Amino acid sequence: MDRKEIQTKFGNNLRKYRLISGKSQEELALMADISPIYLGTLERGEKCPSIETLLKLSAVLQIYPARLLEFYEEPDEKEAYSIIKYALKNVPDKHKNKLARVFEALAKAYGDEL
Repeated sequence: MDRKEIQTKFGNNLRKYRLISGKSQEELALMADISPIYLGTLERGEKCPSIETLLKLSAVLQIYPARLLEFYEEPDEKEAYSIIKYALKNVPDKHKNKLARVFEALAKAYGDEL
């Protein structure tokens, strides 16, 4: 894997977890003490972050730093739960019961296929 591919995959992971967290680029940049322009270059795969920046971003996103460096497609079970948890964090309480029923129906529909 060359540097450009690593940067692109890192950027895609960063964008995915930022969106899951419900934060805008500006919010994440402010909370991680980096510029929004620099965050945009990271998400577009134009730059590689320093370890310090990687740690700041993962802390704000409340994920392990390794999550931003995992370049496989399918999330493992722990990551899937984490994705669901952070996605639900931004849902108003009045809608969480509806989503729970949707998850239950999906699990029943997929059965052993999942």
